[in-house]
Amino acid sequence: MLRRMASFQESVDSHFPGALPEEDFLRRSYRALEQHGFTDDNAIACVGVCRDELCRSLVWAARDVWGEAFNFSSLGGMLTLGTAGFTAAHYHAPIVNGRERYVYIVMPHIGIAEDGELGKCLRSGRHGSSVACGALTSVLNEVTSGKLKLGLDPDNTEYSVLKQHLAPKLIGKVVSDIGTLTHLTSRLIHTELERMIELTVDPAVADYAVFTGVQIHMPVEGSLVWLNQKYAVVRGERRDLSF
Repeated sequence: MLRRMASFQESVDSHFPGALPEEDFLRRSYRALEQHGFTDDNAIACVGVCRDELCRSLVWAARDVWGEAFNFSSLGGMLTLGTAGFTAAHYHAPIVNGRERYVYIVMPHIGIAEDGELGKCLRSGRHGSSVACGALTSVLNEVTSGKLKLGLDPDNTEYSVLKQHLAPKLIGKVVSDIGTLTHLTSRLIHTELERMIELTVDPAVADYAVFTGVQIHMPVEGSLVWLNQKYAVVRGERRDLSF
């Protein structure tokens, strides 16, 4: 068991260096944002994770720190709620001294097994290993088989949209493993988040913070968060966060 957990940690250190336990990430990020005027009394958290039940722990941890959060979640963690969803979330934010504040926490997820294998996890009540993220694993299977279907399937809308978002990033690239695809998806989600912010946020009246990366499920209970972007924008000025 100890050797297997060592393999897990080696895999984390190799693919997601600096990953933090979810609760640690939330505590540190809250303290960092306090320095820029964000508190649980004047901000709303907007959390986007995959629909997988394993991902709910990050939503609950965010709720414990920031209060009830607006749900941005979709398959693979992709942002599919559009400008209407973003605008709705912003209308739910507190208005304090004429300003609103939004805290965006958005990311895909991945499991890592005891032996360090990426894309594997354990689920209560099921024998053997399971996959995480299942949606991204399905995309990877389509890509590696050369049968990526990009039409909109009305019976499979979110998965279709996930593939349509990913397709331009996959063209001309060799993506043959779930780790690479997860990192690619994380970067794409960040790009889409910034695009939606540009379309829906008025920096004259609102400040916001961005946390994007990857949620990592451990082979025992609990998950980690690896960040690729963490910053706040206050009165239109970007402020990189350190913690």
